[in-house]
Amino acid sequence: MASIRKRVKSDATSSFMLLWRDPKSREAETLKRLFDANGQSFEIAQQAILANQLKVPTAAEVIQEHIDLLIRPSSGTTRTYQTMLDLHVRDVIGHIPVDKLNYRHMNHWVKSMMAKGRSPKTIHNVHGLISAAMNTAEMLQYIPRNPCRGVQLPSLDRAEDEAMFLTHAEFSLIMEGMGERYRRLRASLS
Repeated sequence: MASIRKRVKSDATSSFMLLWRDPKSREAETLKRLFDANGQSFEIAQQAILANQLKVPTAAEVIQEHIDLLIRPSSGTTRTYQTMLDLHVRDVIGHIPVDKLNYRHMNHWVKSMMAKGRSPKTIHNVHGLISAAMNTAEMLQYIPRNPCRGVQLPSLDRAEDEAMFLTHAEFSLIMEGMGERYRRLRASLS
């Protein structure tokens, strides 16, 4: 609950102090910095807050925020996601304000990845990162709906991928090459 204290100065002017209890001191520190930066003027501080709220982050900024918000990611995961953002997103759709990013942009992104010769697996992986980041943007209320939903991705199945089987001779060579450590496995397979 907040309260206001009025203090009458010796020159008969008044000053006011707003007091409130908040278990998080960070908000109070932020408010103090905001007033200090704006000449202690409530009106100017309020305009600064509103202007900041109107600034919508770009798709690249949202993906970066998503990466930064991950709970206990491995350093390898963070590096991989950062590389995906830098190599495959930033220059194509990264500059678009996240609230303007739409299905059409995402289709353009997929087509540009295919035109660059990126594998279907890479496209799926990067799309997964973008989609997860857009889910985060939805939760943070930057956007009402994830623009990645419904976007068609290239098939992961390749016509040239066929099952390959070892001949008896190839299997025997592998079995002979197995070390002593794998003797029980070798005996069970023979």
